[in-house]
Amino acid sequence: MKHLILCGALVAVSTFSVSTYAAQGTEIISKEQAIKAALLSLDVEVLGIRHDEPDTQWDVFVMRDGKAYEIEVDAITAKIVAVEEESLAEVQAELSGELSHEGVTGDVDK
Repeated sequence: MKHLILCGALVAVSTFSVSTYAAQGTEIISKEQAIKAALLSLDVEVLGIRHDEPDTQWDVFVMRDGKAYEIEVDAITAKIVAVEEESLAEVQAELSGELSHEGVTGDVDK
């Protein structure tokens, strides 16, 4: 019985060692690359993100099926505040700082 347990333990250690060795010989992708790959598999492209300080939220801009969206995420609770379809021009203006979170030129978020 002890021999059987010892053999089982040896096989487990050997298997773990081989898989660990294989992983050490290659570089793994970053979390950001994994997230990007996952989103691309759903045909979602992240156009950009910015911190909307007056509203204490993250504005995440994405493109899916040829449509642009702004997803507002509460920066404290991580809850979705709103999802709005926007024109690509509006998204680009918000990301560049030319347009504020309220859509007013010159009233930009810092």
